Amino acid sequence: MRLYNRLAPRILAASSLLGLLGTLGTSYLATFMGVDTALLRSTRFATALILSTHREECQAAPGWRFQGPEGIEVEAFDAALVGAGVPGGRPEPKLVARVLEGEEEATLIYLPFLHPDPRWGGASVRRLAPSGPCSLLEFRWPPMHERVTVGRWLLGLALLVTTVAAALSTFAVVQPLLKRLSRLHRAARALGAPDYPSATDGLGDELGEVSQALDATHARVQRDAARIESQKHALERHLADVAHDLKTPIASLQLSLELASAEPAQGNPELLRQGLEDTVYLTSLVDNLHLACQMGEGVDPLAEDARVELGQTVERVVRRFRQLARRRQLTVECSRPDEELWARCNPTMMEQAIGNLLHNAITHGEEGGHVVAVLEAAGPRRFRLTVLDDGPGLPSEELECLGKRGFRSRQSRRRAPRGSGLGVSIVRELCRCVGFSLEFSSNMPRGLRVVIEGPQS
Repeated sequence: MRLYNRLAPRILAASSLLGLLGTLGTSYLATFMGVDTALLRSTRFATALILSTHREECQAAPGWRFQGPEGIEVEAFDAALVGAGVPGGRPEPKLVARVLEGEEEATLIYLPFLHPDPRWGGASVRRLAPSGPCSLLEFRWPPMHERVTVGRWLLGLALLVTTVAAALSTFAVVQPLLKRLSRLHRAARALGAPDYPSATDGLGDELGEVSQALDATHARVQRDAARIESQKHALERHLADVAHDLKTPIASLQLSLELASAEPAQGNPELLRQGLEDTVYLTSLVDNLHLACQMGEGVDPLAEDARVELGQTVERVVRRFRQLARRRQLTVECSRPDEELWARCNPTMMEQAIGNLLHNAITHGEEGGHVVAVLEAAGPRRFRLTVLDDGPGLPSEELECLGKRGFRSRQSRRRAPRGSGLGVSIVRELCRCVGFSLEFSSNMPRGLRVVIEGPQS
């Protein structure tokens, strides 16, 4: 309303002023500059009548003057002398110039307040002969008060009509426009809020396009807010899962260390095995959390043309897990070609992914079981890494879900209650980012087979 209160009077005043100026100009043109054909006919008639009755008198007396009815005045001049220049302002110089240039008769209507002699409303000059005392006649007549009165009435009427039109335009055009601007203002202030009022009115003009853009922006803000809220809840669930996963191995490790410290001389292989498993699990969990945060923040595994030598990486990971496998009465081995196999990937991330697969196989393996990592060339300029185990494996319906964030099979939850499925999901996400394929299948007659394949670099 403040904008309306400021703009409406100004628009009304400006419209009225423009209308008034236009009306004044039109009235002046219509009243004072329009050539009255009846007046011209009467002037010609008066000329013929005067010459018929006063020709000899006009020719005998230079500067002859005649006072006609209704204040019309006629004065005679010598066209030759006027052409040479006659002082005094009579006859009208502008009309004389036009007549001498060839016009038979020239007429001029005087505008009120603009002519130095207010006695006259107009003048007309008529040339009768090339030269002589009565060769040029000038007619002058007083202002036509009736026409002025009519012009004033027309001016008043036009001013009234202009004012009414300006007021109607203000309420019929400006007010709806300001209402639309007010709706846009309210929509812009409530952008993204639950009570957002749409300003769309179905009109296809510029304001309609702005309102549609606001609606689209509001929808995008709501989608972003919903996504952020969903991510927040997912992060809260993830942190809760991580806290739960950390709580169990830390308590187990603490208990194992307390029992081992209570019987230092005797030693207890089971306590050492349990402590080693907890330590490996905590290390792997922390590494996976770090890698998950990096990938969540958009760290590119291929940045700076990163490359990794797969053979040495597999050997290093297998050596790191042999002690854990031995404590669980499993064996872990690897096979690799003699030549080097290079692939494009961040070395640390690739080593963590391979470690996740081996750790998963060892954790879910059975006593006396085997875990094997086989690296080989697969066709021209390609590699294949296969991780095999002879554990319980997974049903076919659960193989498709393996690698999804948070998925754990029913059997793995019974055998190893801790864990959130983060390790295998990181392997899947890393393979997707670097362009490697990842497949899970059953290892006949029992166990799980995991294959990573991709191009060499």
